[in-house]
Amino acid sequence: MVAGLFRAIAADIDGTLTLRRGDVRLSVNAIKGVREAERAGVKVILVSGNSLPVTLGLRTYLGASGPAVAENGCLVFHEGQVIHVCEGRVPQELVDEAKSLGLIESWQNPYRVHDVAFHVPRGLRSLDRVIAELRESASRRGMSVLWSGYAVHINAGRGKAVGVAKAIELLGLGPEEVAAIGDGENDLDMLRLAAFSGCPSDAADVVRASVKFVATRPGGSGFLEFVREVLRRNREFI
Repeated sequence: MVAGLFRAIAADIDGTLTLRRGDVRLSVNAIKGVREAERAGVKVILVSGNSLPVTLGLRTYLGASGPAVAENGCLVFHEGQVIHVCEGRVPQELVDEAKSLGLIESWQNPYRVHDVAFHVPRGLRSLDRVIAELRESASRRGMSVLWSGYAVHINAGRGKAVGVAKAIELLGLGPEEVAAIGDGENDLDMLRLAAFSGCPSDAADVVRASVKFVATRPGGSGFLEFVREVLRRNREFI
């Protein structure tokens, strides 16, 4: 895929717009990055594992004008409409199994449709084992399990890329016109979809090894670097 003029940036939130990976406080530099992109005519698409109300709230206050993609790609909000990219809900038996394995339900779950999230308590002996067990059970029901670095998600879809693909279709764009940035394993499919991909300096190792641009700074400061690189490439293309 050959990159030309970028008209949108798909951006993860947690670990990408926050101060650093593992922190939930928004970075002032991330706000600068969103505003700089939007002033240059590049729409910012927020893409998150969070519920739609949380994602939409952040979109409003950050000043992003692109569609909002929530629940790891399952819901897309655009021009006042909610598009369901995924079908079905996570069955209660999978929720109960996750809790029996020691995971803690997210307070956002009552506001979710196709995705449920669980926090990892301190002292959990083997997160890898928990995820492996959940994946085996979920796959039998046509569900997927995603790890964001913040929460374990059981999801009725297959990841963020399908939601981003729908978002850029609604904007009348193609993947060659989109750049994407994220920090976690659940961002990989979205990063592969875009013509130009990046991550903050403190992204997961597998993400750092997969993207075309690794920022020198963590979290939202790295996001600002990425935005400026995208805008630089746009100026050169013109």
